[in-house]
Amino acid sequence: MNEPKGFGLAGAAMILGLLGCVLPFLPIDLTGVRPYIPFPFGLAGLALAVVGCTGRRRGKPLAVVGAILSVLALVLGVAMLVGHALH
Repeated sequence: MNEPKGFGLAGAAMILGLLGCVLPFLPIDLTGVRPYIPFPFGLAGLALAVVGCTGRRRGKPLAVVGAILSVLALVLGVAMLVGHALH
């Protein structure tokens, strides 16, 4: 029998989703790009989470958490873009 693959993709998905949720709120100069910061992290995290949930892999709950954080990052990015456009 083949051993299940490791936690790598799930862990990376969780870290990317978390970065997408936290980075826009850091007190650093992100003039002009702050509303766009969550998108690359959220999209990459979501892709890794989907791959981390398929097949024989360990850490599927961690991949689900990564998917949730990545979706939250994308929703945050859309909300920030709408707020930026209305302001």
